[in-house]
Amino acid sequence: MTDFVAYPSRGRIALVVLGAIALCVMGFWMTGLWWPAPVSDRYAPETIAAVGWVTVVFFGFSAVVWGKTLFDSGERLRIGPSGIRWARWSDRTIPWPEIRNVTVWSYGRHSSIVLHLRNPTRFPGKGVLGAFAGLNRGLTGGDITISLTGTDRSFAETMAAIAHFRR
Repeated sequence: MTDFVAYPSRGRIALVVLGAIALCVMGFWMTGLWWPAPVSDRYAPETIAAVGWVTVVFFGFSAVVWGKTLFDSGERLRIGPSGIRWARWSDRTIPWPEIRNVTVWSYGRHSSIVLHLRNPTRFPGKGVLGAFAGLNRGLTGGDITISLTGTDRSFAETMAAIAHFRR
């Protein structure tokens, strides 16, 4: 079997960007900036506006980050006899002997692959993922979480490749 490789899927990335933009617009609606804000018997208008601004910032940032990847054509994930390289985390391949366990973390209908490393400091993350590595570790219990969102490969295909190459 040749190496398993996942590439970006422009269609899937475009859907993520459109979803983020839609949620951003909903956040602006909650702020009352351009349209009358929703009214609630349960929450004060200030609370609704604050949640709206958090929504605008978070999903606006997400739309920009995902939008930048829309025209990327490079490999996202490579799994082979030498190990796993996830381009969003690092440019280095993590050798199989450094991966002590592979688990799955699920939320709703979305599942992610979690790598548990022998020595996580040897494989620091880059960019946003590296900056939030500690939060991610607290949430999933592992060192690196691989999401296949925006790629051309499925979760099942990826897990099969891991099972094949990890001996």
